[in-house]
Amino acid sequence: MLERARSPAAGEMDLVASHAAQLALPRLLVVDDDDLHRLIICRVATKAGYAPVEAGSFEDAALLARKTAFDCITLDLSLGEHDGAELLRHLRTLGCTAPIVIISGCDSAVCRETLRVGKSLNLNIAETVHKPVDLVTLRDLLESLKGLRSGAAKGLPLEHQA
Repeated sequence: MLERARSPAAGEMDLVASHAAQLALPRLLVVDDDDLHRLIICRVATKAGYAPVEAGSFEDAALLARKTAFDCITLDLSLGEHDGAELLRHLRTLGCTAPIVIISGCDSAVCRETLRVGKSLNLNIAETVHKPVDLVTLRDLLESLKGLRSGAAKGLPLEHQA
């Protein structure tokens, strides 16, 4: 009995279909300057049904947020020379409406102050999660936020809005 060989066109179609399915996933911007934490959050996000995009610095995050509409953002408060509050201010100037999850190892006072800043900027601060992160709790949170997203341009930067 002869086996049917897959044609290259079929393989390419599988790749296109896989890419199209990825495009339908909600996009999550993961901002953390720690490579291991970023990797872990991205893996949890993938299991929660997101297409995560990594930013290891304030500059990377600012550029990505300016060019891409994200459905959700996770934000570490310590970003080297910059802090999370700076990025919150930048997101406000872009008109970001995506839910933001603050994930930080900073003390409670810093987290509360950053939460206050985010709310004063009318940003959608969904939750504050302390490090070390409980991965099941983070996955549940991300899944619940994904369920809230609508077909509207939730995190669309101003330059992309009509």
